[in-house]
Amino acid sequence: MVTKTRPITLTELVDQFIESVSLVSPRTGKRLSPWTVENYRKVLTGLEYFAAMNGWPEPARLTRKHLRDFVLYLSLEPRRWSGNGRRPTHKEAKTGTVNRYGTVTKTFFRWALEEEYLPETPELLSMLRFKLPQPGSDGVEPYTDDELTSMLGVCDYDIQRGNRFLGVRNKAIISVFTDTGLRLAELTGMKLSELDPKLQQVRVFGKGAKFRVVPLNGQARKVLKTYLADYRQPGLSDEVWQTDNGAPLTRHGVKIMLPRLRRRAGVTSGGGAHKFRHFFGTSYLQNGGDVNTLRLLLGHESLDTTLKYVKFIDERRAINSHAEFSPLDHLYHGGSRQSDEHWGWKP
Repeated sequence: MVTKTRPITLTELVDQFIESVSLVSPRTGKRLSPWTVENYRKVLTGLEYFAAMNGWPEPARLTRKHLRDFVLYLSLEPRRWSGNGRRPTHKEAKTGTVNRYGTVTKTFFRWALEEEYLPETPELLSMLRFKLPQPGSDGVEPYTDDELTSMLGVCDYDIQRGNRFLGVRNKAIISVFTDTGLRLAELTGMKLSELDPKLQQVRVFGKGAKFRVVPLNGQARKVLKTYLADYRQPGLSDEVWQTDNGAPLTRHGVKIMLPRLRRRAGVTSGGGAHKFRHFFGTSYLQNGGDVNTLRLLLGHESLDTTLKYVKFIDERRAINSHAEFSPLDHLYHGGSRQSDEHWGWKP
């Protein structure tokens, strides 16, 4: 047991923090989801790596400059975490990633001060006031209809060529992604025990450690039923998704499968599993769904988060309408604009 009367190492402090947040959030006092806790662990493992590589002093002696150096490393170093026991990166981090790492780090040190593991020195307090780079508006980037059709076509090709398990499973995964807007962790966390007997609904454990019920309809329900009835190995576990040897399919497994599938389908745009969620949100609104219902289906606490999909739809409509209402085209080819006689200010 680490006491608060002797200097504590960064590793000991991280262990204490992870143990604490596994029970309750340091910011909201609510329970955190396992994925949020794992994200905290990943960020702080990176912090430990950087601190060790740069000879940081004990946590009580850290300053604003140490956090600034960490943020600069995240922002400017393409090949991060080399030798840290995880796959190194190959490009500079996005501003959102840098902000997330910095926010978790500041939350960690704020917790350490509040729990009196560290003294409230002017240097540590100054660190907490360090301004992090702010990401731009969280843009929506869905897959196109053609991209989704191509990926589903690859699954059908695998089914026809004899690789039926992977073809049916992957088609079911893409179909459920597309028709529910589930997050990656929610989809891979699907349980047989949370499916209703008629496969019309599934209860998922989502962000903020909250359950919500998501409907399953039409083609998504049909292909999921085929996968469960004919291809999933029974009796091994409660997880819906399996590998070809019957083991549970993890988030990492989907992250390996999806790029391969995209590559075979000729999908060259960026992004990953979250683009299915963006496709669901934008398509739902385009097809006539209302924004508050979409908020509930996506599991957003705030309507502000859902409104980014409305903004995306409005922007696309504005762009598409330009061909019809182009001022220059109307000038050249004529149009219905009224006379300038009473238009604007006259001297």
